[in-house]
Amino acid sequence: MYKTLIKEYINKLKKEDIIKYIEKNNFQVSDKEIDTIYFYIKNYWEDIFDNNKEIWDKISHDVSPQTFMIIQSLYQKYKKFIG
Repeated sequence: MYKTLIKEYINKLKKEDIIKYIEKNNFQVSDKEIDTIYFYIKNYWEDIFDNNKEIWDKISHDVSPQTFMIIQSLYQKYKKFIG
């Protein structure tokens, strides 16, 4: 059930939504990293949802260590609500 809801949300997600979330929470993320985050969410959300190690390794190589820590922290925070 959660996957269906998440899929619907992801399909409607825009890069501007990510930018607004980042700004609202005062995260320091580069424009390139925003593009990267958006790419992974849109294309690999199921792997992220399933906590696939390979996708996390790819993400860790494509963003700064600080941004990766933020992403992982948010994953852990919101995973509690859906898992």
